[in-house]
Amino acid sequence: MLSNKINSINPSLTLELSAKINKLKKEGIKVYNFTVGEPDFKTPRYIIDKTLEYLDNGIVRYTDTSGIPDLREEISLKLNKCNHIKCDKDSIVVSTGAKQAIVNSLFALTNPNDEVLIPSPYWLSYPEMCKLTDCKPVILPYNENFKVDVDILNQYKNSNTKCLILNNPSNPTGVIYSKEELLSIGNWAVENNIYIISDEIYERLSYDKEFISIGSLSDEINEITITINGFSKAYAMTGFRLGYSCSSKEVSKLIKRLQGHITSNANTLSQIAGLTALKDESDEVEQMIGEFKSRRDYIVSKLDEFDIEYIYPAGAFYIFIKIDQFYNSTINNSLELCNELLSKYNVAFVPGIVFGDDKYIRMSYATSIEDIKQGLENLKNFIVDQKI
Repeated sequence: MLSNKINSINPSLTLELSAKINKLKKEGIKVYNFTVGEPDFKTPRYIIDKTLEYLDNGIVRYTDTSGIPDLREEISLKLNKCNHIKCDKDSIVVSTGAKQAIVNSLFALTNPNDEVLIPSPYWLSYPEMCKLTDCKPVILPYNENFKVDVDILNQYKNSNTKCLILNNPSNPTGVIYSKEELLSIGNWAVENNIYIISDEIYERLSYDKEFISIGSLSDEINEITITINGFSKAYAMTGFRLGYSCSSKEVSKLIKRLQGHITSNANTLSQIAGLTALKDESDEVEQMIGEFKSRRDYIVSKLDEFDIEYIYPAGAFYIFIKIDQFYNSTINNSLELCNELLSKYNVAFVPGIVFGDDKYIRMSYATSIEDIKQGLENLKNFIVDQKI
């Protein structure tokens, strides 16, 4: 018999949808694809050039398990200066993507049957990561602002609660927590001796106000916070698979020990690329962020014009659109609605059930404005057809 644990991991509900998208493309049909969770921009040239230089010079050996010292130093400088998180390079473990950094953190923090609080709607991998690490995911409802608060946390915590995963800015909603909201959650965690895994991978994609890291709010909060970040979203480096965690020395030592027996160091060239991204950042990065904001603003204006509800995205590059008003005798859930939109209107969204909320669909605007305009026109045609 094969592994019961791996068999308990849920397969992606979007596999069927992805197969249909690929089939339509092979048939020569243009699909307006809003399912992709990666920037559509090229990796900035200054990053590519420096990486090629190291490759040409044959600098591709193993590094320290926790990462090149210069990269860890640069990450700690960035966190101190930009995020106001007190740390040094020994707090940092560089990993093969932010996903690994989160799994590393869960392994380091939890014991079998510990409970992990996960606010909904959630990134689809969080519950499965908990299952892999033998802890129990506990899904939390949201308040009127589509966020978690202390009242909700108090309802769901118990003696087995070990940590809270906080995704800020959020995938799939794009909501961002205010300083006051974060301080309230952070103080609650300190008082209850509960760790916080703060997934801040979309940190740079904050469009309307300054982003606040929860670990910056006090020494006590920082001590129980594992800050997760990476290079995929802000620097269009998804394929480089480079992320990191920042934690107390006690936790970072455990993470390094674990990683040494799984992947060892992250790809050496990817680490060079990450170091270059931070040290030599060019205007290309801010231009990319500005383009995402412009797309966000356009989509919001069109959805307002369509008179359709959505969760206002202050960050990331997603918008969560409410669609349960279109359920009927033939469309019963978000997956069936997404299939309808794809098969009849050639537009692809991710069903909200994937993120724990079947009333919504997720639209990514990490695609061209031309595709966004036509895709929204196709969505409008669907809406009009439902009213006939």
